[in-house]
Amino acid sequence: MKTEIDRKIAVIFVADVVGYSKHMERDENATIRSFNACEKILNKFLKKYGGSVFNTAGDSVLAEFPSAVNAVECGVDFQNEINKRNASDKTDIKLEYRIGINMGDVVKKDNNLIGDGVNIAARLEALAQANGITISKSVYDFVVPKTKMTFNDLGVQKVKQNEFHAFDILLDPSQKRSLKTKSNSMLPMLGAVAAALTVVIAGFFMLNRGEDTKEIKTVISGKPSILVTNFTNMTGDTNNDFLGDGITSNIIATLNKSERFEVPPSSTAKYIQKNQLSNTEVRDNYGVEFIVTGNIQGNADKLRVTAEMLDVAKNRVIWSEVYDFKKADDIFEIQDSVSLSILKASRVKMVFAPAEPVSKNAEVYKMHLKGGALFNQNTPESNKAAQKLFEDALALEPENPQILSYLAWVFWQKVYMGISKTPAEDIRNGLRYAEASLLHRPNFPGALSATASLEMMAGNYKRSCEINRTIGDFIESIADRALNAAGQHFCGDLENAIANYEYVLKKAPHISSWVR
Repeated sequence: MKTEIDRKIAVIFVADVVGYSKHMERDENATIRSFNACEKILNKFLKKYGGSVFNTAGDSVLAEFPSAVNAVECGVDFQNEINKRNASDKTDIKLEYRIGINMGDVVKKDNNLIGDGVNIAARLEALAQANGITISKSVYDFVVPKTKMTFNDLGVQKVKQNEFHAFDILLDPSQKRSLKTKSNSMLPMLGAVAAALTVVIAGFFMLNRGEDTKEIKTVISGKPSILVTNFTNMTGDTNNDFLGDGITSNIIATLNKSERFEVPPSSTAKYIQKNQLSNTEVRDNYGVEFIVTGNIQGNADKLRVTAEMLDVAKNRVIWSEVYDFKKADDIFEIQDSVSLSILKASRVKMVFAPAEPVSKNAEVYKMHLKGGALFNQNTPESNKAAQKLFEDALALEPENPQILSYLAWVFWQKVYMGISKTPAEDIRNGLRYAEASLLHRPNFPGALSATASLEMMAGNYKRSCEINRTIGDFIESIADRALNAAGQHFCGDLENAIANYEYVLKKAPHISSWVR
């Protein structure tokens, strides 16, 4: 039986905040207040000109209009009002918007609109300048004889198989520009639907991209709480930064294997170190009883790791140790020695079971740590560098499930950021790596989440949600749980999503703000 496809011609209006995530990192509360104020302004003009919102994606709004003229006049009035607002000294966070408007064929699916008509509107928005409006020729042809606006012809812009003739509306003479026709545009390749999907899952590479800076107290449990701060690299060689990250993450993972401890996540430690909280504040706000600190010194021939543990209530060091090792080759011995010493000093009896490293090959482990740090920077350059490191690591260990999983996420990130020249191919590559990871380590949550996210990006929503429902049984970390909550959120399992979000915020109150 043939399913009817509900098609129509529609005027699509896409508005998006410029640099929203950077504003959120600087001042989350003020940014949210400013965004809410701008949203009220937009809703006022949408109502005035008959626009109806059919989708939102974080700071983006997608609306349908009955008239091309109405859509353009709405955009112009909105941008002028935002400019006035930003000119006021009373506006603390001055948000800027880009707007794209297209008229074309769309498909109605439930309460959403999809198809090339929507995709091109999203690409026009990405092409627009800050405070600007870019429209397609189909909109221009209707609007130019009926308005007194000034337009700037940008020529034909080519994005893969799609070509569209674009025009800027000149709200100010300074907005006049020229663009070359682009055969391999680096503009975002995702349309409105893909944007809505990826905003939810984008938290994967934001989890370690800057902690939430709100003052929030962790619920204090009845277990001894040990805060492990990042071991400082004092060798003068930035290539040794990975050692501190490796030691810190290994200690946290080893302590977490015992249910006798409460170990705040690294985001809490980073917040405490960044804000230079006193030991009293750390004890009162987070219930921390012990604080582990350390540093790494040395040169190319020898490394010295110094570690100590402070009893916060007594305000005295109860244990300290110095370890001498050769360089990176002894990374695993360093980690295990420090972890074992901490367990002994904490006076809690348990069988020592060190956390299993990503690899027992020091070079692969080093590439993994460096690649992960680059991945979390979320830039085209860092994505490329991370991919190279993970591919080099995979050449040494072709069946390493965690390296395979990370490569899957690298391809996802490439498409998400709009830097992929071949999105469909990169989605397939990502799925191939995720499936290979699961072949060597079935039910690995990182690879399952990557598969679900890539399937969602490809438009295979049913398959994505089926995979997401299985992840909850295999969660290993706070990051896994946050990703699972995001998947539940999108797939409509809102009660479990809320419960998981609340759990994550309870355990990691300073995790990145997307969770909040």
